[in-house]
Amino acid sequence: MLYCRISESDDVSTSIAGQEADLRERAERDGWTVVEVLKDDGISGGISRKKADRALNMLRTGEADILAVWKSDRWSRQGLRVVADLEVVLDEHPSARFVAHMDGLDSRDASFDTIFGILAVMAKLERKNTRVRVTASIARLRRDGRFSGGNVPYGYRSLDNPDGFGRVLVPDEAEATVVQEAAARVLTGESVYSVVHALNERKVPTRRRTTWSIQALRQVITSDAIVGRVRHKGKLLVGDDGMPLQVWPPVLDLETWHQLRTLLGVGLPASSPRPRRRRPRARLLSGLVTCALCGAPLYLRANGAGHAAYGCSSKSNGRPCAGVSISAGVLEEYVSDVFLRQVGDFEVVEQVIDEPGEDLALAEVERAINETLAEMGEDDADMVKLGTRLNALKQRRADLSTAPRERVVRLVPTGRTYAEAWATGDEEQRRDMLAANIAILAIRKGTRGRRGLDSSRVVMVFNPAYVADGSDAVMRRWAPVVTPED
Repeated sequence: MLYCRISESDDVSTSIAGQEADLRERAERDGWTVVEVLKDDGISGGISRKKADRALNMLRTGEADILAVWKSDRWSRQGLRVVADLEVVLDEHPSARFVAHMDGLDSRDASFDTIFGILAVMAKLERKNTRVRVTASIARLRRDGRFSGGNVPYGYRSLDNPDGFGRVLVPDEAEATVVQEAAARVLTGESVYSVVHALNERKVPTRRRTTWSIQALRQVITSDAIVGRVRHKGKLLVGDDGMPLQVWPPVLDLETWHQLRTLLGVGLPASSPRPRRRRPRARLLSGLVTCALCGAPLYLRANGAGHAAYGCSSKSNGRPCAGVSISAGVLEEYVSDVFLRQVGDFEVVEQVIDEPGEDLALAEVERAINETLAEMGEDDADMVKLGTRLNALKQRRADLSTAPRERVVRLVPTGRTYAEAWATGDEEQRRDMLAANIAILAIRKGTRGRRGLDSSRVVMVFNPAYVADGSDAVMRRWAPVVTPED
């Protein structure tokens, strides 16, 4: 019986066909009858192999008298365990014989046990060294910005390295657009579910040509890969300073990525409070309209006819106020009409508040510190190297924490008028537009018995228009403030 094995089926020097040819020549020369040829093609010697187990069992049961392999490391690289398994069979069946052709090993020789045991241990060490070399090679490729193979992250495609050998990753234009759109929509208040639903409605495929899920989208827009970072054996590749390396071009900028991770609670310690979304208001003017008599907010309640009304609660709470009440539907229609006539033609400009750059850098340092602490807990950790890195990171954190910081406010034109935004917006978005532009919305006491809306009861004062471009005096009004917490 002949047994042949190879880890890579395209290895010409020790191919399955070459092993079999050499072993058949040996069998013919020594007068053996080949009863079966067993082959494990493309199977690593470091893992269990069904055909090898079958070959050993044939010796055990007497189906074959000789087990011939091309070389001892073709039999196994699992070390002394397989030597022991083979010796048990050879001891139990004195007529059984094992031959490693290229090593000149024969179980009938007195020195077989010693030599085969040494070769098995050496083969196991070589397998381990090979694994280390492959791991180091992959890490080096990734550190140098080359793609080491495997699954290409969503948002990227691989191509030949224009500056040398190997392959690199670059953003895929179509997929990157999907990622950037999804990120922007989540940061402006949409739920991940809503964005996933929209992608599936448009039949935007995932990499595997399936539909999107909440988990899949969260993973894509908050992954390290989407900002050009790489994990190797579960750890981020970092530079000598302990900070993450950017290995390939990012699809999302770091600021957007950090905001997404904070908003979605990714990477936060279990004890950290999760960002809470605003509770939806009951009606369009909830939280905006007040009593002109006492300044207290008006709350929704049912009026005498059972219809929704905004009313002052001061009197019922024991505070001195004659109280006002007004039909919710009538007031909302009036305010909406006045608002659109007043600002409907203006362009919506978002006021975006950026946290200072130091905050972003501080978040990066905090994450690097956590990664370093995790590495220090491993059995084979280089404590001297990691300790030096940790001290440097802590010093950098201290410097950033004490540095003066300023918020940056940007006005970002949206390309839409308030009338267009109002037509497509939901109630929350419309309320935000009103809140950003109306300074005062108060209701005076009405005349008993009067039907319809008396517009003189409504005190409506708009914020002054803001000059966005002094050169041509273009007047624009602010849209809602957009911050990572919203």
